[in-house]
Amino acid sequence: MIWTSAMPSGAKCLAKALICAGLLVLACQSRALADSVDSAITILDVSASHSLSTPGASGVASDADGCRAWSLDKQQVASVFRLSTDLREGELHDYYWLPCSIKGHARFQEATWEFEINAAGTSTWRNGDTTRLMGCAQLACQSLVILMPDQNR
Repeated sequence: MIWTSAMPSGAKCLAKALICAGLLVLACQSRALADSVDSAITILDVSASHSLSTPGASGVASDADGCRAWSLDKQQVASVFRLSTDLREGELHDYYWLPCSIKGHARFQEATWEFEINAAGTSTWRNGDTTRLMGCAQLACQSLVILMPDQNR
């Protein structure tokens, strides 16, 4: 919307109120997701990290060593999920990808989900035909992943 001096002050106030209300709803929805994940998720198992590096490629030994050194326990996995947000179409491109991940299973919303956390802060949850893609870009995620996106949200 373009603000002009010709716009009545009452319309400006209404427009500002609607924008504020919309932002408040978005903030509440994001927080509700984090709250629901934090309070209702049970991490069933967590694997050791595994490297997807191709043997013989340059830098593979150091990449594989770095991947082996990265680990998350059940509480840390729950923290990744609590700090993450659902990624909408196109938002995955805000994150890097590393050939290193941790897999496991979690109980959430009365279903068992298979998850995979990439060392660059994204996670994929799968349950049958349902897939959720999430990203952990908050500063608190920095200690839980190897590589953060360029700009923290």
